Amino acid sequence: MEIAILIIIGLVIYIVVNNKKKPKQPGNITYVTPDEKVEPIQDNKVLPYKKKYLLTKNEWAFYKNLKPVADELGFTILAKIRVADLVEVTTNNRSEWQTYFNKINKKHIDFALAKPENLQIELLIELDDNSHNDKQKSRDEFIEALYKQTGYKLLRVNGSGDLKNKIESVLNPVKPPIIQKQQNETAP
Repeated sequence: MEIAILIIIGLVIYIVVNNKKKPKQPGNITYVTPDEKVEPIQDNKVLPYKKKYLLTKNEWAFYKNLKPVADELGFTILAKIRVADLVEVTTNNRSEWQTYFNKINKKHIDFALAKPENLQIELLIELDDNSHNDKQKSRDEFIEALYKQTGYKLLRVNGSGDLKNKIESVLNPVKPPIIQKQQNETAP
């Protein structure tokens, strides 16, 4: 009798475990974890995409140097921010709007330092690594003019040097002292 009860309990457990409903996935999409083989997900085709890292090796190395400085200064780091999310086109002419939007739509800034309480951006940081060659010069000039006009502070760095001092010098620039003309008093 005890054996029959154990067999029945075992069968019930087996049926429950094997008939457990798997969550339904919407449409034709198959979700793949990193360890699974990629299966066709749409019209029996494998889409030509793969996961990639957000930051390049140079950007990651710079981020690791920036992180302790940002923490010390009380900032949150944002990475790869689209320029079109930082500024907006102000013309009402649709054709002009599209022209100016296209100039910023596919550009991004490497890093930004923001206030943690509201993510207000205090400083934009452009890492001038090996991707910034002569072809980038006109893009860099445009970006500098754009940020100056819109009131953003921009720091261009090559990844070396005292990062904290560079950041502080842009955030809190030392204004040269006002030189007052001194009148020489001469005795008659």
